[in-house]
Amino acid sequence: MKHPSLPMKVATFILLLLCPFVGKAQYKSNWLWPVKGQKAGQGILYRPQDIIGEEQNFDNLFITAPEGTEIICPDDAVVENYSFSYNPSLVTSNSWGASDKPYHEVVAEHKDEFRKKGWDIRCFSVQIGLKIGNKKLWIKGLRRDKAIPTGTRLRRGDLLGTIGYSYHVINEPSISVAISYEGKCDDPMTPFGLRTTFRKPEPQPTKFHLTHDEAVADYKQLASSMKEIYPSLEDLMTEQEYDAFVSEQLKRIPADGIALKDFAGIVYDYNKVIHDSHINIRCPVPENPQDKKKGQVYYYSPLMVGHVAEGDSSDYVCVVLLAADGVHSNYVGRRVARIDGKPVSELRDNIRRNIALYDADVTSVADEALFYPSVSICPFRKDDSSAKKTQIYEFEDGERVELPLADCFRGSDADRKKWFRRNDINRHKDSPIGVRQLNDSVLYIGLSTFELSQVDCDSIVEAIHAAERNKVPNLIFDVRNNYGGHGDVMARITRALMGRTPDCPHKGYLKVNAATFSSPTLNWIAGDTIFGDFKPIEGRKGLYQMPNEEDNDSPSVDSLGYNGRLYVLIDSHSASASAFLAGTIKRNYRGYIVGRETKSAYHCETAIKFANIQLANSQFTATIPMVRIVFDETTNDRLPALRGVIPDCNIPLSEEEFHYDGDYILDRTLQLIADGTYIEIHRS
Repeated sequence: MKHPSLPMKVATFILLLLCPFVGKAQYKSNWLWPVKGQKAGQGILYRPQDIIGEEQNFDNLFITAPEGTEIICPDDAVVENYSFSYNPSLVTSNSWGASDKPYHEVVAEHKDEFRKKGWDIRCFSVQIGLKIGNKKLWIKGLRRDKAIPTGTRLRRGDLLGTIGYSYHVINEPSISVAISYEGKCDDPMTPFGLRTTFRKPEPQPTKFHLTHDEAVADYKQLASSMKEIYPSLEDLMTEQEYDAFVSEQLKRIPADGIALKDFAGIVYDYNKVIHDSHINIRCPVPENPQDKKKGQVYYYSPLMVGHVAEGDSSDYVCVVLLAADGVHSNYVGRRVARIDGKPVSELRDNIRRNIALYDADVTSVADEALFYPSVSICPFRKDDSSAKKTQIYEFEDGERVELPLADCFRGSDADRKKWFRRNDINRHKDSPIGVRQLNDSVLYIGLSTFELSQVDCDSIVEAIHAAERNKVPNLIFDVRNNYGGHGDVMARITRALMGRTPDCPHKGYLKVNAATFSSPTLNWIAGDTIFGDFKPIEGRKGLYQMPNEEDNDSPSVDSLGYNGRLYVLIDSHSASASAFLAGTIKRNYRGYIVGRETKSAYHCETAIKFANIQLANSQFTATIPMVRIVFDETTNDRLPALRGVIPDCNIPLSEEEFHYDGDYILDRTLQLIADGTYIEIHRS
């Protein structure tokens, strides 16, 4: 789960005011804090048991400071390792030998190698291993121009290097600190005098079954922690509705206990109702040898169905989109009413119920899940020769046909390409950026992420400026399939796209439920105040942090930015920064939004800080957002509450698009431009 990208007005005040929490000292500090000029605990980004991206951090302490800040040796030490390193994940590392060349020269030597692998060259850093007493301290994320020979004795406070970037998922300058003892990971916080969240790895007994009391206790723990911590529950249901929902779910747990895999299903159902793109509930179920079904074989329907819109309406019908072979190709395009006697509305409702990762009342994510074709998969025992391996389809025109199942789905390569076509949208060879002149009057700029280097960000802004200098009348800016990234990058690009259009006034703030929580968490220390700077507002629930007046000032417009006709492309995979960019353009009537509703809600998002809990009996874990970020309280017909950014020109998912050989939304946009279709400005 990545840090969210922030809109222009609130990005600065959030970053300044929501500083990482510093735990209260419990132990005598023996080691110096490695960041020169900081107090122990200052600048902590992630501690053990935090979730970074999609990974759990078990033993690293990530500390931030301005790029170039000096990093010092915490205590008298002996250098045991000096190398360059890069971590593709938290548990994998690549190392290169020491070099006395300046850091920038070593980076230049490896730049092409990193680009080919898709790695972030910023996070190519010096790694130092120091023997301090009976422990070994590892520091990554350093920059330094001269190697320190192994065996060198360092004194407490000696300079190790300066801070760079330690891990590609973390956008801020940072170092990572880890400690090992006798070859095993150890606590990285206590030596600095901090109360710790580190937990020694301990084998847990494997459970395949929970008693009734164990399952009830786990479910109540999840429900109460979410109710106490999650600040946007009221977007989904009232408190009374929530309590009633929890009571009904508890009744599903049998009196004689429940298999772990079945309890996982109940917990997963919770996530489908209490859904948010930043809530992550993990239910790993080990395979029980006694539950293995030996000799089982799976059979597949020869037809794959999807739900498509009728024309440009939002009414969806079930249609055969793919056939396994030429024998059944005559069924493609037929409308289906029932499958094995069940109405397709049940299939549609079941798919919608199983979608969890979207914000508030966003509808596009479920629409896409319905659109991409699904095939019925039926399990049989190999020795069950009496099983009827067929499937019955009833079409809307009244025809009923019984078709044989097969042991696999033998769709053609062309069919598979149609199936996964969305993965290629707004993807550009060897770069997150695509710039091309589509015709004499249209420039296309595609951006697949806002996690850009300074060089890439400069190139995007320069392309926008060049479009203005060259008087290109129409600019298409594509953020489909873009999950977000750096807030400052988004703000700079948005200013360039806004051109001379001033930003309409809007108000943002942060909200949490309380300053501290009683729910036990893995990554916060019980009893510590987490949100001490948040204040109550009369007549409102929770605690708030409001921006300073200077933070609320409208951003300066970019007079060199583009001032022609702007078309922004979005879809159900446009998240975070993509939604905020499109929302800012729409709020200011600056451009015409084309495509489908964004995955992220526009007005608010729950992110920045997270609480990680572990259910005591099942060992299932949940990541709960703690901070509600409100970007804009203004709601109207164009920007309705609890929704993503809704396009000015909504293009429903259609059968025509599924079989279309090309970029359907882009080509529809070119037709809009040719027809002269653009935003109509009716400011109130």
